[in-house]
Amino acid sequence: MTPKFSPLFTRAYYRVKPFVPPDLRWALRRRRARRILRDNGSNWPIDAAAGEAPDGWPGWPGGKRFAFALSHDVESRAGLARVRRLAELDMEHGFRSSFNFVPEGDYRLPDDLREWLVGNGFEVGVHDLRHDGKLFDTRRGFRKKAGRINRYLAEWGAVGFRSGFMLRELDWMHDLDVLYDASTFDTDPFEPQPEAAGTIFPYWVRNGGKSSYIELPYTLPQDSTLFILLEEQSPEIWKTKLDWIAERGGLALSIIHPDFTRFEGERGSSASFPVSHYGEFLRYVSTEYEGRFWHALPREVAEFARSATAAPRPESGRPVRAGGRGAAKPKIWVDLDNTPHVLFFEPIVEELTRRGYPVFLTARDAFQVCELADAKGLPYRKIGRHYGKNRMMKGLGLGLRALQLSPLIAREKPALGVSHGARSQLLLGTLMKLPTVLLEDYEHVEIPALMHPTWEMAPKAFETHRAAAAGRSAGVSYYPGIKEDVYAGRLRPDPALLDELGIGSAGILATVRPPATEAHYHNPESERLFERFMNRASRQPDVRVVLLPRNKKQEDVLRRNWPEWFEDNRTVVPERAVDGMNLIWHSDLVVSGGGTMNREAAALGVPVYSIFRGRIGAVDRQLVSEGRLVLVASVDEVDDKILLTRRERRPVEGGTTGRTLEAVVEAIIEYAWKAHRAR
Repeated sequence: MTPKFSPLFTRAYYRVKPFVPPDLRWALRRRRARRILRDNGSNWPIDAAAGEAPDGWPGWPGGKRFAFALSHDVESRAGLARVRRLAELDMEHGFRSSFNFVPEGDYRLPDDLREWLVGNGFEVGVHDLRHDGKLFDTRRGFRKKAGRINRYLAEWGAVGFRSGFMLRELDWMHDLDVLYDASTFDTDPFEPQPEAAGTIFPYWVRNGGKSSYIELPYTLPQDSTLFILLEEQSPEIWKTKLDWIAERGGLALSIIHPDFTRFEGERGSSASFPVSHYGEFLRYVSTEYEGRFWHALPREVAEFARSATAAPRPESGRPVRAGGRGAAKPKIWVDLDNTPHVLFFEPIVEELTRRGYPVFLTARDAFQVCELADAKGLPYRKIGRHYGKNRMMKGLGLGLRALQLSPLIAREKPALGVSHGARSQLLLGTLMKLPTVLLEDYEHVEIPALMHPTWEMAPKAFETHRAAAAGRSAGVSYYPGIKEDVYAGRLRPDPALLDELGIGSAGILATVRPPATEAHYHNPESERLFERFMNRASRQPDVRVVLLPRNKKQEDVLRRNWPEWFEDNRTVVPERAVDGMNLIWHSDLVVSGGGTMNREAAALGVPVYSIFRGRIGAVDRQLVSEGRLVLVASVDEVDDKILLTRRERRPVEGGTTGRTLEAVVEAIIEYAWKAHRAR
């Protein structure tokens, strides 16, 4: 029988708690915990009813079996002192987590610790206000405290909240500027407010016209409950609960307190447990379920839940079908033609697959398309290659690739082809009467008549700046943000890349992308700006350059013509395809002769300078007007405008990621059903 919550008793307890010796307090709680366990053994640690998926639940990204997220609540100075060691333990096992800090407790969160966590791919959240059990004493008092909590949320770049002791008034929490709250649980009769959410899945907390938020119930027993109250000697209960969650496809969300962990060499106490129990559990997760779970930060789980459960579900519990069709969903063909397309389409393909749409991919063997697709684990069929700068050879290669694609397309029979400018797909679509969608973000590209798409999609900036879409299709739709917003918010910075490149974190790091000398839109003036900057950067001793040539041929030309750039390892060229977004985030500035890398930097808030000297498109004009991009038009401006200084690293912002991805996916689905019905 679950204990009943008594607000009066709870308030009284937290007022006298500071005066009760800790050892006595723990002893009394252990005695109470044994009684609770005796009465609630049938619904703890597993409540069978909580394992039922909600109506219309779509499953986790990439078709993963379950989601796994870690969180750490830091309650005291002692816990604060162990944060780095606990984070390093997470990283040792390949995980990242959220650390939730008390803003006005008995410690202050150092800025350098917060920046170190964020820089290593962790999330920072707010844990209560003072952690004194008084947050929800009165409605009026909570409103005042919520204002202070919101200031800390904004200052820390946090989107998640968890109350102290899991005390909660979910309706009041609409006063908080959060994406999610994590103050509930599927089952935990040991908490002072023991009423459970009764689910191992995220859910909305809505309140009429007020802002809504996602609730993430923790579903693995707290470390303090297992090892301090119940005095367990191993993590077997965690493993058992995880196995049950995995079987039912839910969210495994844990709470580990650095306050209670005991690292090797530390003195033991009745209020601590060996951190090796936690390490053993992490090893179990990573080995027993390798490749079968979606590891995400709590904020990423909340972002996914927000988009996945945004639409209403029918009473039958089955997902709503686009267009009201009950038939099998139309097949979609995605063609990857250039390196940036891999990052862009990865979350789109993932989301389409999650919604049950059959998707297959083809890739051109050009630049680093296939290498990056392999690194991302995207299944594709490699068809065709790049034919260099010569316009005649490019034209012949385009037609040849369309011919090479045709047997596969005839066999697969997709309803719709989707690309970000894959001309062979557009040509084949015209010849085979296959409807196509062209996503574009540069209106000055030349698209021949035989390659006009059926529909086009472009950023809202096209509409704002009255830019005409290049494809001359029957219809154009616009999405919010920019193309790079689709995937920028997914980045989890990993500083190991810098060590791999032999750079380290000292000095000023500039990431540089040379002009696309083989592109039809190339202006040789860009090469002069590129050369001027490289000469300047390579002469400044505290500057390191990571140079990203577009292909091996371009790298060879640069090394042959300017060997001094590469002396003493001042300029580094990665030996393999690297995560460009991760590199950009760790850079102090980006200088690029191409659009995608410029916009990726803008999406991440990194200072970026464009040496592109072709016709400036609507998206770049929009970014310039917003102060997120600097155009460099002359060699003098290379020296005057480009600032070689260190930048402050800030948390990766989701920006418009959720709504941009949602808008793009919804439009593709709409076009797929239109094409399907027209057959």
